[in-house]
Amino acid sequence: MAKGKKTIRFYNNTGKLENVVEFLETIQKKIDYVNLSCVVERNVITVKLSGPRDLQHLAIDRLKDLAQKLL
Repeated sequence: MAKGKKTIRFYNNTGKLENVVEFLETIQKKIDYVNLSCVVERNVITVKLSGPRDLQHLAIDRLKDLAQKLL
């Protein structure tokens, strides 16, 4: 399996801190098969993924779905 790193950014269009906290808590629970780190600056959430690329793609799809629901 090919390994690598990927960075993806999400924008909190709702402006609510509660949504950001819920987003971060949910990804912590649901995405435990790749290494990830998150940085929050104002309305931008930067998520860095590392691990097998096929699992990264799965994680990105799940992150996008969660972001669409919460942010």
